[in-house]
Amino acid sequence: MLHDPPSKPERSFEIVARRIAAMIQASYRIGQRLPAERDLAKAFGVSRPTVREAILSLAMAGMLKVRSNSGVYVISRQEAPDVHALEGFGPFENLEARQLIEPQIAAIAAQRGTEATFAQLAEALAMMRWEHAQGREADTSDHRFHMVLAEATGNGALVQISDSLWRAQTESGIWQEIHNHMQMEDYRPMWRRDHEAIFEAVQARNPRKASLAMTRHLTNIRDALMEASNARSMATTKAPANPPKKAR
Repeated sequence: MLHDPPSKPERSFEIVARRIAAMIQASYRIGQRLPAERDLAKAFGVSRPTVREAILSLAMAGMLKVRSNSGVYVISRQEAPDVHALEGFGPFENLEARQLIEPQIAAIAAQRGTEATFAQLAEALAMMRWEHAQGREADTSDHRFHMVLAEATGNGALVQISDSLWRAQTESGIWQEIHNHMQMEDYRPMWRRDHEAIFEAVQARNPRKASLAMTRHLTNIRDALMEASNARSMATTKAPANPPKKAR
């Protein structure tokens, strides 16, 4: 018996964005400032990162304006801001999924990895160092590093999940918006140290250290995104290398 394909899941930030939009239409004027992020998170019963994703999505849709050292202001009271058109899950939502899965992947890789695994990880690290030395983004080598870890588990489902989460992150419209405001040179040394620690733990066949190193890496990414998406950073205009992708 054939079943209809599952509907596209509604993203957490999309639900909160709709609630904020309804709140604005009911009670706010153009030019009025929204409550603090922590107060919105408490009112809606969600995390601050989810509220931040919702605010950024509404800012990208033209409903809100983020002002440095001031807050978030209403600039439009449109009834249906087009946040649904944004590609991908929110970056914090995606990171939460990675935090549930990738530390365990690293631990299994430490147990099952082969000399070929270690050589491929070392190669990806060498490419990452070279790209950073050239002032370039290391997206390809970073992706390869994480995929080698997933492949080392010998579990095809984990490989597919890991790849899907990675691609969902890079395709996220909100991720791209935050990324456009990040000073990447400030974070590259930390990214390298994180990957080196993961590699060393996996090569030493220490599952616990590998899991902790991956957890620390993903926490560092989350903290960097929170810093880069605060009001001061997002209010600073930086020309994007590539415009955010729209839903196809």
